[in-house]
Amino acid sequence: MGIRITTGNLDHLEQCHQLLTDSELGKVYFSQKNPYRMLSRALADQEIFVAKSGEEQCIGFLWVEVNGAFGKYPYLHMLVVDRKFQGQGIGKQLMVYLEEVISTGYSKIFLLVGDFNRGAREFYSKLGYQSIGLLPDFYIPGVNEYLLMKEK
Repeated sequence: MGIRITTGNLDHLEQCHQLLTDSELGKVYFSQKNPYRMLSRALADQEIFVAKSGEEQCIGFLWVEVNGAFGKYPYLHMLVVDRKFQGQGIGKQLMVYLEEVISTGYSKIFLLVGDFNRGAREFYSKLGYQSIGLLPDFYIPGVNEYLLMKEK
């Protein structure tokens, strides 16, 4: 499937919000809190990159803070792909975009992944991300976060 990845803007807010709230990630982390304001800020700061199929349909996105890890390295806040398009390589294309375009000039990339999300842990492992630590109850009680890093 041919997709186009572009820097997100506030026109993508509704689509990104819907993708996140419909995802497993959204159900675990945002069942008690609406991510609308958070996504709005990230889009305004040009930290969200969207994958589009055709002209309009946003089928996935990633949110990365370029100097978000330790004030020095790119930090991936989240990667979300529409359930209908999962397993088609869109997440991998977004990660390649992160590694080859967004984080050019950086030697490391960091992210967190919840212990409940086995599929995501396997996905990132296949892409060369290694677990370097565990943060118990970091975001929400009962969910431990693996800190992952990739050296480029």
